[in-house]
Amino acid sequence: MKNEKKERPIIKPQPVHGFHRKLIIHLPYLPPKVDLISLIQKRAIKFKQFEGFTLYLLPRNVLIYGAIGAPLAIMVGERLIASGGQEIILLGFAGSLSPSLKIGQAILVEKAIADEGTSRHYLPLQEIIPSSKELTARIEKRLEEQGLEIRRAVVISTDAPYRETRNWLLRAQKKGAEAVDMETSAWLALAKFYRLRAAALLLISDELFSFRWRSGFSYPSLWTNCRNYFYPLLDFS
Repeated sequence: MKNEKKERPIIKPQPVHGFHRKLIIHLPYLPPKVDLISLIQKRAIKFKQFEGFTLYLLPRNVLIYGAIGAPLAIMVGERLIASGGQEIILLGFAGSLSPSLKIGQAILVEKAIADEGTSRHYLPLQEIIPSSKELTARIEKRLEEQGLEIRRAVVISTDAPYRETRNWLLRAQKKGAEAVDMETSAWLALAKFYRLRAAALLLISDELFSFRWRSGFSYPSLWTNCRNYFYPLLDFS
């Protein structure tokens, strides 16, 4: 691994023409009854559709909708960084691994535990990756100005949600994880690799801490908080 970080990739990420913005926002998914996409489309200067995701050029940022999971998210991220991106905000969902986090709650990630395969190609020796303190504080301030409650948490990111077994959950809790998602640790690793800033705002969409799965994607409270928490960040800069 010595000097590998300084090596040029064989396949160089190509910029996405016309999608230059300092801030990259990633919104992997929205529940069907959350009508944020129409609002995003109204505000978009232009959009470009790819297999598995859509890019929207907004006045102050570029938004990725789709690109679920770390590998695809980071492939898109590489191209947008090549296009001039310097900051990354993930607006996503997470499963609760702690009784203190209930469906609908919002969390700002303090640090992420890498349990996916993408981040190790950027930070091979680092399992726990912190968020940008400065960017996280700015997001927190914006949400507090909206009168929204927020708390900090530790997240573990996985590529294999169907392998979240009882033993996996116990190991994750032992490491300090309070929630699980699929992209956060990879985004933080990518940002650190390139010396950029990255942060993640996640809504609790389901619960696993009782060793039974409780889905909250049909909960109106989750739909409401998608709009309340995500919408104020669409013009974030």
